[in-house]
Amino acid sequence: MKQAIAHNHSKMLCHPLVTKLLWLSNLTIAATAFSTLHYRRCTRSVCNPLFQKSADQEEIISSSSASADIMDDETATDTRQKPLWMKCINAVVPAKVTALNEAVAMVANVSREEANNLIEMGAVWAKMDLLTDDDVIDQYYGTDYSANIQYADFPSGWGSGDSGLEEEEEESFEDYVERQMSLRYRRILTPSTIAPGTDIRVYPHPRRFPSCYEFADQNRLLYEDTTFIVVDKPPMLPTQPEPSNYEECCPGCVNLLMGPFTTIEGHQVQRPLICHRVDSCVGGCVVLSKDGNGQKVFTDLQRQRKIKKLYKAVTTEPVPLGMHVHWMWKSLNSRGQVGGTPCQFVSHVPPVSRKKAKSWIRCVLEVVECKPISIDKSAGHGYDPGDKQHYQSTIRLVTGRKHQVRAQLASLGCPLIRDTLYEAIAGLTLEKLEEEASEEMMDEAMKKVRVPTEPIGLQAHAILFAGVKAKAGTPWWGDGGGDAMGASIYKAASKAAPADHKADPYADYKTTASGMKYFITKEGDGAIPSTGQAVKAHYTGWLDGFDSPKKFDSSRTQGKPIIFKVGTGQVIRGWDESFSTMKVGERRKIILPSRLAYGDKGAGAIIPGGATLYFDVELLGAL
Repeated sequence: MKQAIAHNHSKMLCHPLVTKLLWLSNLTIAATAFSTLHYRRCTRSVCNPLFQKSADQEEIISSSSASADIMDDETATDTRQKPLWMKCINAVVPAKVTALNEAVAMVANVSREEANNLIEMGAVWAKMDLLTDDDVIDQYYGTDYSANIQYADFPSGWGSGDSGLEEEEEESFEDYVERQMSLRYRRILTPSTIAPGTDIRVYPHPRRFPSCYEFADQNRLLYEDTTFIVVDKPPMLPTQPEPSNYEECCPGCVNLLMGPFTTIEGHQVQRPLICHRVDSCVGGCVVLSKDGNGQKVFTDLQRQRKIKKLYKAVTTEPVPLGMHVHWMWKSLNSRGQVGGTPCQFVSHVPPVSRKKAKSWIRCVLEVVECKPISIDKSAGHGYDPGDKQHYQSTIRLVTGRKHQVRAQLASLGCPLIRDTLYEAIAGLTLEKLEEEASEEMMDEAMKKVRVPTEPIGLQAHAILFAGVKAKAGTPWWGDGGGDAMGASIYKAASKAAPADHKADPYADYKTTASGMKYFITKEGDGAIPSTGQAVKAHYTGWLDGFDSPKKFDSSRTQGKPIIFKVGTGQVIRGWDESFSTMKVGERRKIILPSRLAYGDKGAGAIIPGGATLYFDVELLGAL
C-alpha cells in the first residue's frame, strides 16, 4: 500500500533508455501527452484466420486502464472475467481488402451493416503515422473542427490522473513502449477505404450508456450563449467518449438530442467540447464549449480560482460543518499517473515542511449546510433507505481534485450513499499508515472497494463563472421531502381527470426519457436480458400508426423470428432501449421518434427521413 501511494511516474520519464527511445522515434513531444490516452485489454487472437496479428500486437494490459469513475464492477484485487465491452481485436488488413467495413466485418465476424454501425459508433481505430508537434497541439488546443473530429475527443482519464488498475507495481519498460505504440491509433468515424497492411483495432461489443438519451428532455439544457453550453448531466453517463463508443457520452448526446448549436460567427457546431470532468456516477452541471477558445478560457478561469461550484451530497452520517482542509498524495492525482489505487486516500495532517509539501496537493471544501432528509423508496430510483436517517449536505468546492468530495467525506467517516468505491475505506486516512494494524486494515478495505454501478449520492448542483449561473434540477434521491424527481408530477397526474382517449389514442402509453412511448399488451414472466445477450423476437412495423395500410415489415408474416444481441447497436436505438427492459414472454407496442429509428436519412425507399415508426414487438426468448 505504501509503495503504491508513493509511486511517482516521473522516474519512468527520466529513465535514459526511455528518453533515447522517445528521441529516436520522434515522440518526445508526445511524451507529455502519452498519459492522456486510454487503453483497454485486447484479445490476442483474431476471429478470422485471414487476419494476422502484427509483431507488436500482443495483449495490451496497460497500467493506466479505465478510469475508476467509468469502469464496471472491478477492483484492485478482482480477478473475475472482464466484461465484453473491455475486449478488442487487433488485426492487420490483408491484401486486396480496401473497404474498411469489409475489413471490420471480417475481423469482428459480423455483417457489413453491423460493421458500419461499429464504425459510426466509434468502435474502430486504425494505426496512424507518428504524432507530430502539430498533431499534439491540435489535440489540446485545436479550434479547427476537423481536428476535433479527427481525434474524437480525449479518451477517458484525460487530465485526471485516473487509476483503476489492478496491479500496484510500477510500469515495466516493455509496457511503456507498448503504450507509446498505442499513441498511433486514431478513431475512424465514417466508413471509408483503408490500405492493405494497416493495423486496425475493433471493439466488437461497444459499451452502451442508455442514460444519455435523457438529454431528450430539453429542461436539461441549463444555459447557452455564444461560447458555452451548460447541461444537467444524468448519472451513469461519462463526460468523455469510451474507446468503444464515441456517441453515447456527454458531448455526443448533447449534440444529437439538443443541437444543432451555432457559434458567434454563425457556424454550426459539429460537436461541443468538454471543459471539465464530472464522474460518470455523478449527475449535475457540466460545461461544454462551442469551440477551442472557450475551452482555453474555462481552463484559465480554473487556474485563477474564478469558478464556483456547489455540490449536494447525501450520507447516512451527519457531515461536520465548516471548512475541511485535507491533503492528497500528489502522484495519485497527477495527469496520467499509473499504478496506485482506484480510490483516493487523504491525510488530515499537513506536511511537516514546505519541501515535503511539494509532494502533496491541498484539498479544500466547505460544508455550509447539513440537514436530515427522507428518501422515498417507491420513487423509482431503486434505492432502499431502510430505517437509517439520511443527511443532505450543501458543499462549496474550493479546490477541484479527482474524487475530492467523495474522498474527503469518506475520510471523515461520512461516505456517500451507494459509493461502493469509498464506503469500505470510510474513516481511513494516510497518516494511519504509520500504524501496522491500520495498514493491514487498509489492505483489507481495498479488497472490498467496487466501482459504483448505480448513481451515488452526489450532484454537481450549481456552477458560476464569468457571469454564467446554472443550477441542476432535482437530484435522483429527491428534494429531501421524500419525493424524487418526477414523483410529485406523477402524483399530481394520477389525480387528474381521466384522459380523453378520442383526443389522444396513446394516452395510456408510458413515455421514457428518450421520447419512446410504449404500452404492454402481454406481461412476461421471464428474465430481462443483459447487455450483449442474444434474444429471439417477433415484430411488425408500420408507418402512420398501428394496423395502418403502411406495414413495412413483419417477422410474423415471414414466420421467422429475428435474433440479435441487446444493447450492442445491432438494431435501431429504440429497439435496444425497449428490449433491454422487457421480460421474456412480454409483448408491447412501441412508438419510436425518428431519432430512435432511422433519423433524417430514413432507410431506402421504404422508410422516409424523419419518420415515426410503430412496432408491435414480442420477446420470445433469451439465448
